[in-house]
Amino acid sequence: MNLKTLTLAIPLLFLGSQATFGQLAAKKGVTQDELYKHLNGLFQQGTAESKAEVLKEADYLAKSKKEEDQLLAGRIYTGLEKNDKAEAIKKSIGKKFPKGITARNEAFGKLFEKNELTAAQAEAEYIRLSKQFPESSYDEKNKGIYGFAMGTVAQQYAKEKNLDKVNSYLDQLRSTANYTNAVFAIGQELNRQKEYVFAQKTLEPVYLNLSQQKTEGQKGNIGRQYLGGISLQYAEALLGNQQVDKALDILAKVHRELPSETATIAYAKALEAKGKSLDAFQLMETEVIKNGKEPELMAELLPLYSKLNNNLSDTTTYLKDLNGRIDEMLVSKLKSEMVKKEAAQFSLVDRSGKEVSLASMKGKVVVLDFWATWCGPCKMSFPGMQAAVNKYSNDPDVAFLFINTWQKEENYKELVNNFISENKYSFHVLFDEMKERDKSVVTAYGVKGIPTKVIIDKDGFIRFQSSGGGADVEKIVHEISTKIELARKG
Repeated sequence: MNLKTLTLAIPLLFLGSQATFGQLAAKKGVTQDELYKHLNGLFQQGTAESKAEVLKEADYLAKSKKEEDQLLAGRIYTGLEKNDKAEAIKKSIGKKFPKGITARNEAFGKLFEKNELTAAQAEAEYIRLSKQFPESSYDEKNKGIYGFAMGTVAQQYAKEKNLDKVNSYLDQLRSTANYTNAVFAIGQELNRQKEYVFAQKTLEPVYLNLSQQKTEGQKGNIGRQYLGGISLQYAEALLGNQQVDKALDILAKVHRELPSETATIAYAKALEAKGKSLDAFQLMETEVIKNGKEPELMAELLPLYSKLNNNLSDTTTYLKDLNGRIDEMLVSKLKSEMVKKEAAQFSLVDRSGKEVSLASMKGKVVVLDFWATWCGPCKMSFPGMQAAVNKYSNDPDVAFLFINTWQKEENYKELVNNFISENKYSFHVLFDEMKERDKSVVTAYGVKGIPTKVIIDKDGFIRFQSSGGGADVEKIVHEISTKIELARKG
């Protein structure tokens, strides 16, 4: 069972002991928050008894005359792998509640998918849907889709350079939670259309408001998450209006406070526009040395290198020197992250049924990769991990163990075997304890999220442990290799 299936993004009320089972959903006066907390408590226990109690709650909710109850039942069935029941609810709920949230969201979803519509057609469809599903019929928490739809229509008008219509929709959205999101999307489109004057006018007040919130340390405002993107859009509009110095001030601040590859490139291009090509080059080069050769950065850096050298210098020599400096920076960074703590011993069964212990690996550097078939970031990093496995395939002092964990499916071994075979990975896969979390290897290693990679030295000490994944094969191989070599040295 997967706890994440039911977790709410709102505070939950205290319910007392979760050991008292019973159909809470059937009791009068129970709030949805209390019900969610009760269900999450049962999911966390992960026992056969708690699973049976969760199923009782789902069966009761599935008979409810409320759409939200039935939607919750469907989510519970999915978490319990009762896929037939979950699918039955999914198929019937639109018919049972023709004016409900599900039917409305599906109808609006079709509007969002129709990219071929003109702005006028999209507007007509939005008006029709708003009459079919009046906004006043829904709770406040379920009204966001209307603002999103208005923003979509406004963005379409921006594509057609109908600025009066864009203004009209922005005025209607101004007091809603969707306003900042709409301005971000519209500003991006206006810049693409080179409508820089209108873009600047639209983006400026939002940028100033978000910047003020950050300065005052305000919390809880959803719009603040757009500060980086809005800042970049606003700076682009300023550059389009030849206000280079003002744009540079904003981009310098974004690069300093909200660093990203996109922010670095935007700042570098602004520096070039100011005639500071060398500063732009040094800015990007520093970023590459610090974080590796990201493709988009390299696509800007190398042409600028050639330009600064009047196309007389070969980039091959420069790249060799750059790689050396990247290596030095990475080694320095990883040395500062090295730890030395005894690795938890374990013995697990592999795909062939053979028992494999960590103790049998003593004298080798061991790379553990905790993963699951449902984990997107895990699978995204696998081409890079395969390249790393290939690199060390003839090294008897290095071993890779891919520990499959946190699988909720009863047939998880079949799913794993099919996945590994279909993708032709040569991974040595071990199966973790799936049912009793306190006995699992993933728990013994204190893993909070997957993928997590652990590097153990030849004496059985953990030297590196990190979570997260990426898709850059070269970067993955480089980092794993550097960690292996540092662990090898002890």
